[in-house]
Amino acid sequence: MPPRGEDAVRTLAERVRELVVATDDYRRTMAQAAGVGVNEATTLGELLHRGPLPPSAIARRLGIASASVTSLLDRLTVAGFVERHPNPVDRRSVLVVLTPGGRATIRAMFDLFTDDVEQAVRAAEPRHVAEFARSLTRMVAALQARATDRASLEAELARRTRGAGENRS
Repeated sequence: MPPRGEDAVRTLAERVRELVVATDDYRRTMAQAAGVGVNEATTLGELLHRGPLPPSAIARRLGIASASVTSLLDRLTVAGFVERHPNPVDRRSVLVVLTPGGRATIRAMFDLFTDDVEQAVRAAEPRHVAEFARSLTRMVAALQARATDRASLEAELARRTRGAGENRS
């Protein structure tokens, strides 16, 4: 018998966590197959979806230092995936732009991911797929909102771990 109520919600949360872990594994393997690291692949994806970006925006997105972004961009430049162009708005900075090869590579990576997801859900009833897509949209919005509130996450983690390291004998 399938779980009901709160048990069903907890089971769904566990399956979503497993999906996130599987997606991380998939991203890592896909990046390796393309000859780049996960941060490099993420950068290519950001450039595809957001257009040319200054290195500072890439650093913020990846959560890494500017020196690390410089090294990452050097690797992507040598691989022929990106170029640095003068920033027409700020002469002190550059914009990172996908090359045709970089665009083709990241587009192929996204297309392959989409194909693999479609293959996995192809046998499901269309109404179930549509409802699941709506549920995922709500989960994405909730997690994105929560990700913008570091203070509440810190407070909740502190509350949930209070006393965890204490000897309870």
